[in-house]
Amino acid sequence: MKYVRLVADKNGKTRLEDATLQLDEADYRPPAPMVYVSHAYRSDGVQFIRLPSGWTAEALNVPKKQFMLCLQGQLEITVSSGDKRSFGPGDCILMEDVGGEGHKSSVTGEEFVAAVVPVD
Repeated sequence: MKYVRLVADKNGKTRLEDATLQLDEADYRPPAPMVYVSHAYRSDGVQFIRLPSGWTAEALNVPKKQFMLCLQGQLEITVSSGDKRSFGPGDCILMEDVGGEGHKSSVTGEEFVAAVVPVD
């Protein structure tokens, strides 16, 4: 499964990098047919966020390593190098920049809705 990592390096510079989450075939929920599943992440909950059209924020850091699962709308993320990407429904981002220079975020178009899952 493809996803994007948002990370800060040892100098505090943030970057976006493409990553692949390994999914292995498993007898996950018998008697259902075999499925492909990742390893289990520990989480203490899930939250849903809604950001209105035009919302923008400068130099954010996430409070904890977390997955953001994009459900509706478009969110543009800019890292300290100036590189930017737009994310929309079906995109998955592992946000790991708990320190460093942070990232900028802005909603482009209609409101943005996502599920946020903090992980250990």
